[in-house]
Amino acid sequence: MRSPEVVVIGLGAMGSATLYQLAKAGVHVLGIDQFQPPHNRGSSHGETRITRLALGEGEAYVPLVKRSHEIWRELESATGSSLLHQVGGLIFAGSNGRKAAHGAEDFLKTTCEVAAKHQIQHERLTTDEMSERFPQFKFHSGESGYYEPEAGYVRPEACIQAQLDQARILGAGIRFNESFHSWRKDGEGFCIKTDQCTYRTERIVLTAGPWIGKLVPEWQPVTRTYRQLLHWFQTDGPKDMFSPENMPIFIRVPDATHSMFYGFPELGGSGKGLKIAGEQFDIPCNPDLLDKTVTSEETQTMFESASTHLRIRAKCIRSVACQYTVTPDFGFLIDHHPENNKVWIASPCSGHGFKHSAGIGEVLSKALTENTTPDTLSPFQWRFGEETK
Repeated sequence: MRSPEVVVIGLGAMGSATLYQLAKAGVHVLGIDQFQPPHNRGSSHGETRITRLALGEGEAYVPLVKRSHEIWRELESATGSSLLHQVGGLIFAGSNGRKAAHGAEDFLKTTCEVAAKHQIQHERLTTDEMSERFPQFKFHSGESGYYEPEAGYVRPEACIQAQLDQARILGAGIRFNESFHSWRKDGEGFCIKTDQCTYRTERIVLTAGPWIGKLVPEWQPVTRTYRQLLHWFQTDGPKDMFSPENMPIFIRVPDATHSMFYGFPELGGSGKGLKIAGEQFDIPCNPDLLDKTVTSEETQTMFESASTHLRIRAKCIRSVACQYTVTPDFGFLIDHHPENNKVWIASPCSGHGFKHSAGIGEVLSKALTENTTPDTLSPFQWRFGEETK
């Protein structure tokens, strides 16, 4: 029987950040993962994740992403890792028939409003201005854009690894390839059983991503997991045009004629390809049975959608599958367990969580060490009705 003060179940984006922050606060903490993160089984892989300060999802996320940027810079100084790349970010859309994205009725409009309210540096651009400034794209008449110089991308695998390494240096215990089986109340604390050991702990943090519904059955009705695809397409133009020095991250907001897609500059030199992805929230999947095979038809569909606006060739260098776990309103769900306030749950994050993960880990650490619910988390607590909880 081992007895850490806190046990963190799941060491992806949220779990590694929480483990690091608890260890940094001097807590005797243990992290457990059924795989060996960073890995390609969940939601935190694929080389890059977009980060942006003005969020089309709403202003409640701004404090978390701002703090995350600071933490990644701190980690870079401590570890020598390269984590945050602020290459700029372009969000653009047509003028008519915009569709909802990530719970926002007008993602571009909300982004601009949040930027103005929080004094985030940005520019509004016309079609002609975007065409002149960003020759990597093919803009259409009537499209307009938002450019944020502090936006960019983070390296998810590197961020997770840096936080796990620092947590270990600070005294955290880490157990990989160990499957969680059950937990039960045991006096003032809890007894946790895995396939390898039994633990006694005072508090638990569940950050299991796509597997959260298994750990918290009460949340299953509002946590659906969806298979998502990432593609790297060959570029069509001068090789330096698509480098991080010359090209921003981008999001094309969906409308009546175009599906949403997003992507990144070409990393690692010419020939590596532009990473481009869309999203689908129509067909849920079982996280244990994720189909990792990307078909030629799926790749062709992505090319047909993205090539309307990007100078890319049909040749796809590689494709991978990942999975997002999403709530009905596309917001985060971070709260106590419905039956015990000593158990915190930080999942799902609805496909836009990585940019906030470092900040969420710090806030959760504070919640656990001070036995409070920080105001920052209030917008993400349970909100789906007692009959579902």
